[in-house]
Amino acid sequence: MRGAALLTGLIVAALAPALVLADEGHGLALLVYTLAAAGLGLLILIDRLNRALPRKSFAWSPRTRRRPAEEPIDQFERIERALVAASWNESHLYSSLRPLVREIATARLRRHHGIDLERAPGRAHAVVGDGYAWDLARPEREPPHGPGGRGWSRNELDKLLDELEAL
Repeated sequence: MRGAALLTGLIVAALAPALVLADEGHGLALLVYTLAAAGLGLLILIDRLNRALPRKSFAWSPRTRRRPAEEPIDQFERIERALVAASWNESHLYSSLRPLVREIATARLRRHHGIDLERAPGRAHAVVGDGYAWDLARPEREPPHGPGGRGWSRNELDKLLDELEAL
C-alpha cells in the first residue's frame, strides 16, 4: 500500500509542471513533458511487475540452444538412396548397398563378437551365416559384369535388415 501511495505522489509531482505549462500556451513542451512522465511511469510499473512476478526457468537457455546436426539427416538420406538403388539392378546393389552393409556388418561384428571381417572372414561367416547379409558383406564378392542383373525385392531387403539387426 505504501508503494502505491509513493507512486501516486510521483505521478502528481510529475504532472504539476505540465499543468503550469498548459496555462501558458506551451503545447509542444506540454506534450513532450507528458510523454516523458508517462514513459517514466511505465518503466517504474515494469520494474515493479518484474520484481513481483516469479522468474520462469528454462532447462536450456533459449539463446544458446543449438540446432540439431545435419549428419543424421544426411545419413538417413544416404541409406534411403542405397535401398532404392539396390532394387534397380545388381550393379546398383553392389555399388550402393554393399558398402553400407559392409560398414554395418564390420562394426557389429567387431563390437559384439570381437571379429574383424577382413582379417577373419571364416569366423565372420560362421557368425553372420549364409543369408543376404553375408552375400553382400563377404570380402571375396566380385562386382557384377555389366549393368544387368536383378536387384533385390523389398522382401529380400527386409530379410537383410533382420539379419543385420541380429548380428
